[in-house]
Amino acid sequence: MSFAALLLISAQAAALQVTADRCEAPVFERVTLRVALDTTYANPFDSREVRVEAVVTPEGGEAWRVPGFVYRACERALVDGHERVEVMGDPEWQVRLSFAKTGRHTVTVEVADASGTSTSSAVEITATAADVAGMVRRCATDHRYFVTDRGETLFLVGANVCWGNQAGTFSYDTWLPHYAEAGCNFVRLWLSPHWMTFGMNTPSSGYDAIDLANAWRLDYVLEMCERLGLRAMLCIDSFNILRSKKGQYGLWEDSVYARVNGGPLDTPEAYFTDETMRRAYCDRLRYLVARYGYSASVFAWEFWNEVDIVDHYDSAAVTAWHRDMACYLRDLDPWKHLIGTSHASPKGDPDVDALPELDFVQTHHYGARDIALVFANDRETKAAAADRPHFHGEFGITGGGETPKVDPKGIHVHNGLYSSVGRLDAGTPMTWWWDSYVEPCKLYPVFAAFARWIHDFDLVAQKARAVNAEIHFAAGSWPRTPEDAWLNPEVVAWQPAPSNVPMTVVIAPDGTLTSEGPLSRISHGVRNHPDLHNPVTFEVDAPEATSFGVEVNGVSGHGGAALRISVDGEAVLTKDLVDVDGMESTKTLNEHDGLYSVEMGEGRHTILVENTGNDWFFLRYRVPWLKPEPPLRVSGVQGDAEGLVWIQNRVYTWSNATRDGFEKQPVCGAALVLHDWGEGRWRVDRWDTVSGTVVDSQVIASDGNHDLVVPLPDIPWDAAYRFAREFAE
Repeated sequence: MSFAALLLISAQAAALQVTADRCEAPVFERVTLRVALDTTYANPFDSREVRVEAVVTPEGGEAWRVPGFVYRACERALVDGHERVEVMGDPEWQVRLSFAKTGRHTVTVEVADASGTSTSSAVEITATAADVAGMVRRCATDHRYFVTDRGETLFLVGANVCWGNQAGTFSYDTWLPHYAEAGCNFVRLWLSPHWMTFGMNTPSSGYDAIDLANAWRLDYVLEMCERLGLRAMLCIDSFNILRSKKGQYGLWEDSVYARVNGGPLDTPEAYFTDETMRRAYCDRLRYLVARYGYSASVFAWEFWNEVDIVDHYDSAAVTAWHRDMACYLRDLDPWKHLIGTSHASPKGDPDVDALPELDFVQTHHYGARDIALVFANDRETKAAAADRPHFHGEFGITGGGETPKVDPKGIHVHNGLYSSVGRLDAGTPMTWWWDSYVEPCKLYPVFAAFARWIHDFDLVAQKARAVNAEIHFAAGSWPRTPEDAWLNPEVVAWQPAPSNVPMTVVIAPDGTLTSEGPLSRISHGVRNHPDLHNPVTFEVDAPEATSFGVEVNGVSGHGGAALRISVDGEAVLTKDLVDVDGMESTKTLNEHDGLYSVEMGEGRHTILVENTGNDWFFLRYRVPWLKPEPPLRVSGVQGDAEGLVWIQNRVYTWSNATRDGFEKQPVCGAALVLHDWGEGRWRVDRWDTVSGTVVDSQVIASDGNHDLVVPLPDIPWDAAYRFAREFAE
C-alpha cells in the first residue's frame, strides 16, 4: 500500500468546517486555515481525486484562488548527531494565505471530489499595514535587477545551503544565523533527490505524493528564513534522479520515478514527455504553492538543478517541458513568485534560457582560477541575459575536501563577491561546499565585509551603469614581473565544447597573442574521451633564443595521461603521467605536477602540445616574452549620486595567493581615472575589503572633463571605493 493510501483525511463534505488561526494580520504575514473533512482519499495529493481551494475576495477587488494541502505536525530530535523527525497526530487539510494589500478579505473554501463540490461558510480576514519588503519581482524599469514590492533593489548576497547532512534542520540552526549576521539575504535549498533534508518525493511517499516529514523540515527552515530576512530559491529537481549511476552523482537506478521503483518511467528521458509523470509534477507544484507560496521568503521556484546533464538530454523536449510547467505554475501561484532553472554548462541551453516564461538566467561555473576575469564573460555570452537578471547560482574551484586546503581564506569567494557588482549581475555568485568549506573555515566574515561595502546602495534608483575607468601608472608603464610569463587558460569543459577541439595560437615577437578560440585549462587524452581531444599548436616568433614550457597541475586518476611537446615537427619532450595505482583510487594525481620545458632558437617555430595518454591533465603555459596585461583591473558601477569601484591587482587570484613561495607584487604610484562623473565634488571612501571598514576618506572635485582622478595607495591585492556626490546646501 502506498504512503498516500495510509493518510486518512477524515467528517462530511456537506458540513465543511473552516477555522482561521487569526482574523487580522499584517500584510505578507501568514494566516492558516484549518479545513475539517470527513472523507478518506486513496491519494489526497492527486488533484483528480480531490481539490481543496480557498477563494479569496478582497473588498472591491478581483477574487483569487489558493490550493489547500495535507499537513501533519512533526517533532524533531538530534540523536547521536543524526536528526530524527517523527510525525505527530493525524493529518489534516490546511490553506495558507498572505495578503499583499491592506483591507478586508472574504475567504471561502471549496472541496471538489467524486461526490461533487462543497463550499464552506465565509471567513473574514483583515490585512493591516506594515513596513515590509514583500515579494521579489523583476524590475520593470531595469531588466538587470530584482526589486521588492516595497520598491528597493534586492541585490542577492548568499550561498548554497542545499541540504543539512546527517544533522538535518539542526545544521541550519547554525548556518543560517551566521549568513544573516554577515549581511546575506539569499540561500538556495534543494527539494530533490530523495535522500536530502527536504526531499519531497521519497521511497516512502512514492512519485505521486509528498513526504510530509521532509515538508515539515522545509517549513522549519523557511520560517527561520522569514525571521532572519533571508530569501530562499527552492530547487525542485536535480539531474541526479535522471542520470545513471554510471555517470557522476547519478541516482536513476534508485529514483522513485523509475518503473522498477514504483514510478511510471522506463527511461530517464521519458520524464519530460510521459503524461502520468507530467501530471504528478503539476500536482507537486500545486502542493509547493499551497504550502510555501504565502511566504515572501520564497525568492523563486527553480525547476531544475543542471538539467542539461540528465541522461539523453533532448533540448527540444526539455524546452517544451519548461514552457508548459512555467505557464501552469504562473497560473497556479497567486503570489507570482519568480521562476527559473539551471544548467551545468556555463553556456547553458540558449533555447531554455530564452523562454519568456522564465524570469532570470543563472550560470554554474566551476574550476576557474581567476574568478573575476572568467566570470565577466558569462553574462555577456548569454543572449537571454540581455533582457532579464543574471547571476551565478553555483561556483567552486575544486572538490569539497580539497577546497579548504587550496583556499582556506576564501580568496575565490572574495573575488567573486567584489567583481559581481561591476559585471552588472543581479547578485553575487553562490558558492558551493557550504558544509565542508564555508562553515569549517568560518568564512562568514568574507561575506560580511562585502555586504557592509554595498549596504543601502540601490542599483535601480541610482540608474547604475558600468564605470568608464582607466588606471594611470607611474612613468606611464609598469615593470614586468615573473607572473607575466604565464598564459593561464580558464575554460574547463568536460563535454564537447569550443575549447575541446584542436586549436592554433599565434604569438608575435612583441608577445601579442591571438587564438582561434577559447583555450582549455584541460588537455584531454585520446583514449577515454577521444571526442574531447584538444591539442594546441603554437605558431610563435621568438624575439631571441628562449624556452617554452607546460606546467602540469593535476592528472586524472582514471588512467593517467601523457604529455608530448613537439617543436617544428619533432617530438622533443615526452612524459608519461602514469596512474601508478591502476585506478584503484580515482583521486586527482599530483605527483606529476611541475614545469616541463623545451628550448628553441630565435625566430619562427611551430610547437605542438598534445595529450597522447588515456585521460586528462590540467595545464598552463610559460611563454617568457608574452605581452603582459596591466597589473590593475577596475570594475564597478557609477550612479547619479553614488558609485562603487573595486580595483584588483591582477595577481590576486586564489591560485596565486595560496601557492607556496608566491610573492605578492604591490602596484605603486598609480591613479584611478573615472570618466563622465559630471560636475561637482565627491566624497571618496576607501574600504578595507577584508574587514569591511572605511580606512580613509577624501573629497575630490571632478575636472573640466568631468573626470575624477583618485590617487591610489600601494595595492598588493585589492581595494574597494565608495563614492557619494556632495550637494551644496
